[in-house]
Amino acid sequence: MESPELSFTLAYIAFSVCFVFTPNEFRSAGLTVQHLFSSWLGSEDVGFVQYHVRRTSVTVLVHCSLPLGYYIGMCIAAPEKNLGYLYEVTTYHVYMASQSECHVTVTESRQHQLSPDSASPTQILTLRVASINPAVRPFDISLNSTEYAELREKLHAPIRNSANVVIHQTISELFLETFKAQVELNQPYTLPNGQEVEPCIGCMQVPANTKLVRQCHAEGADNESECQRCFCRPMWCLSCLGRWFASRQDQQRPETWLSSRVPCPTCRAKFCILDICVVR
Repeated sequence: MESPELSFTLAYIAFSVCFVFTPNEFRSAGLTVQHLFSSWLGSEDVGFVQYHVRRTSVTVLVHCSLPLGYYIGMCIAAPEKNLGYLYEVTTYHVYMASQSECHVTVTESRQHQLSPDSASPTQILTLRVASINPAVRPFDISLNSTEYAELREKLHAPIRNSANVVIHQTISELFLETFKAQVELNQPYTLPNGQEVEPCIGCMQVPANTKLVRQCHAEGADNESECQRCFCRPMWCLSCLGRWFASRQDQQRPETWLSSRVPCPTCRAKFCILDICVVR
C-alpha cells in the first residue's frame, strides 16, 4: 500500500513540471502565471516592456516558491511525519531540530497577571532546544504553561527543568493525572482476535487505547442518570478521553468531577470513570 507522502510527492512533481513547462492542457485550464496574475500584470499591448518585467519577476518568484508549496502539502498529506521535529518559525526563517538529536530544557518562566480568556494569571515558559548536530543552532520556544503537559506527551524525550523554574499546573492537568491513575485500576479490555488498534481520532498521534465497558451498576433516580452500554470500538486514547471528560464538568465544582457521568464523545452513551478500560 502506497504511503500518502509518496503519492503526494509523485503528484506534486508531475504538477510542478507541467506548471513550469505549461503543456496545452494547462494553458487551456488557465494554470499559467500569466493567467493567474493577469489582473496585476496588466495588458501586454498597452505596456509591452512593463508587462514582461512584471511577468518575468512573478514567474521567478512563483517557481522558486514551489518547494515551499511542497513542504506545506507534506504537512497536510502526512502530518505524523512532522512529529519527529521541533520548529521555530520566524519572519524569514524556519529552524527545525530532530527530537532524536536534541535536548529540551525549560529555562525561564514569566508570569502575566491578566489573560484574555481567564481572570487567573498566565505563565509563559521558555524552552531551549539544543541539538547535538553542530549544523543546527539552538533556539527557544515560548509556550503557555497550560499547553506544557500536552507537549510533554508528544515529545519522545523527557523535558528537563532548570532548578529555579516552577511550572504551574491547571486544575484540568491535575485532574488528568488523577484520572489516568484511577483508570489504570479498572479491569483492562482485551481486543478480540483479528481486531487491530487504530490511531486515536482525537489526536491521531497515539493508538486508541481505551474502551468503554459498562462496569458501574449504580442506579440513579431515572434511566438518564445511569451508565449505559457503549458499542463503539476503541477510538480514543486515555489522554484525549480524559480531556473530554474534564471538559464536560462543572468548572466551579472540581470536587464532583471523578464521580460524575458524561456522554461518550462518539455515540453519546453515558459513562463514568469506572467504565473506562485500558486496551491490552
